[in-house]
Amino acid sequence: MNQVLLPLVLFACLVAVEPSPASPPDFHLQVVPAIVYKVDDPGNTRTSSFTFEIAVICSADCELTPISANVELSASGFTVERQQWTTEMLAKIKKVSHRILPNTPVASPVRVFTLPEAFDFRLYFRCPQALAIDSAIVRVTVADAKGQRAEQMLKIPIQYYQQKTKLIFPFHGPGVVGQDWITNGGHGGYWNDFALDLRGLDQNYAEQLNDANENASAPGWGREILAPAAGTVTYSRNDIPDNPRPGELTYTTQHDPTMAFLGNCVIIDHGNSEYSVMMHMQQGSVTVKVGERVAAGKVIGKLGNSGDAFGPHLHYQLQSGPQVFRDQSLPFRFQNSDVPQLSRGTYFNEK
Repeated sequence: MNQVLLPLVLFACLVAVEPSPASPPDFHLQVVPAIVYKVDDPGNTRTSSFTFEIAVICSADCELTPISANVELSASGFTVERQQWTTEMLAKIKKVSHRILPNTPVASPVRVFTLPEAFDFRLYFRCPQALAIDSAIVRVTVADAKGQRAEQMLKIPIQYYQQKTKLIFPFHGPGVVGQDWITNGGHGGYWNDFALDLRGLDQNYAEQLNDANENASAPGWGREILAPAAGTVTYSRNDIPDNPRPGELTYTTQHDPTMAFLGNCVIIDHGNSEYSVMMHMQQGSVTVKVGERVAAGKVIGKLGNSGDAFGPHLHYQLQSGPQVFRDQSLPFRFQNSDVPQLSRGTYFNEK
């Protein structure tokens, strides 16, 4: 009997000390923004563009390294394009955009919208409109600190946005577009991907009235800002000091620097989950209060240089909800604009 039991005991001991196999990394993928919209590119390219970030979500203290990414673009169920990103390629575009780090600025929007991510990377696509891309499948392989690998997949619908509110241009007179949509090289956060920076010009389309480095030298300084459509004011701020001159920022000294980032700002709810956001107005110029019902064309403030502004201009965006930094921006068009598609460097003269 002892001769039988002894091998069994030895086997049990060996099994007990045998290390269990390491489990693969536990993570999932999240697309930012939540809904990906494509837009037709300016000019006669007959292309459409879309962009999104893939965030690799895991526990707060996880360390994951991107190994590869594969993307399939499809139309009506048929794959029309494939891309493969190697470890070396991903290392060049990997970043941490949605997690608070020791060096995250106190005014950073990341402090409002955070994700428990290991890393993220942005993908950008420009495709012929005729391909009618309507989805993307992204597969990402990662490795943990022990070299264990795992893959996750995410299917992302791609669509055009159907604007519901008829918007009018938010000020009169000559001007030029500074930054525009991220698909054309402007802005860059999911919450302002489709924002425009609008600068006022004089009647000769000049950028400056004189050579002085001061706000009043900008022709748009103090121009009346108009409600682009009827709605209810959901946010109004009027106390942020104007930056003393172009290029000199002061908003970070405010008690709430993240919201002061917007400067003096008005947000209007137009219904149908569409909200107009107008930022950087002059201190003391905002004429509307939260809860007030406004008509299209009502003067709501004056063009200024407050908050995170490089100089006097109006930052305008349409977004899906009332919270800046949380709700995503939406593609839009002004119905009465004399320019069909406003893009970086476009001059306009709105009546």
